[in-house]
Amino acid sequence: MESLPARLAQATHIAVAGTWQRHVPAKYIAAALDGRSATGRWGTENGFPVLYLGRPTDSVVVEAYRHLIDPVADAPPPVSPRALITCTVSVSTILDLRSAANRVLADLTINQMQSGTRDRDAYRACQNVAAVAHQLEFHGIIAPAATEMGDTLVLFTDRLPEQENPTRTDEKLWTELPADPRKPREGRRLRVVR
Repeated sequence: MESLPARLAQATHIAVAGTWQRHVPAKYIAAALDGRSATGRWGTENGFPVLYLGRPTDSVVVEAYRHLIDPVADAPPPVSPRALITCTVSVSTILDLRSAANRVLADLTINQMQSGTRDRDAYRACQNVAAVAHQLEFHGIIAPAATEMGDTLVLFTDRLPEQENPTRTDEKLWTELPADPRKPREGRRLRVVR
């Protein structure tokens, strides 16, 4: 079997444009659209800088719950104020892992891309693909969101030409997390209308 770099060199790339969002601690609002070298699904602490964006908004909210609330077994801790950052994006050369053919080339499954936040093997597989995509000079990756709602856009900020940097269009302060979209809202019930 060919090596991962040889297989990913055959993958199709796309351009992505539109509105995307992310959540950050409020104290980091000014740097919200900067990439960071940190351990995550598509990046590592000593690697290249990545910027995680998502859509729709419900997916971004669920991602906050997955990382800040779900891992806590007992009563969830209070969450410090956060900000929802909205930006527009117009980027090229994005590895599209929504495509089954590209996932086969990357040797990644949907389960790996949508694993729990503590699945280190799945994270390593995704990090490996991101490292090779970065080496091949992709500007980022688009993949089905781990939340199973919408998509995640991961930008390799050191690969972006100046004109492809995201543009902030809005920011909203969250003094507490919005309601968890995975839970049904009280008082909303279907009823038969005759």
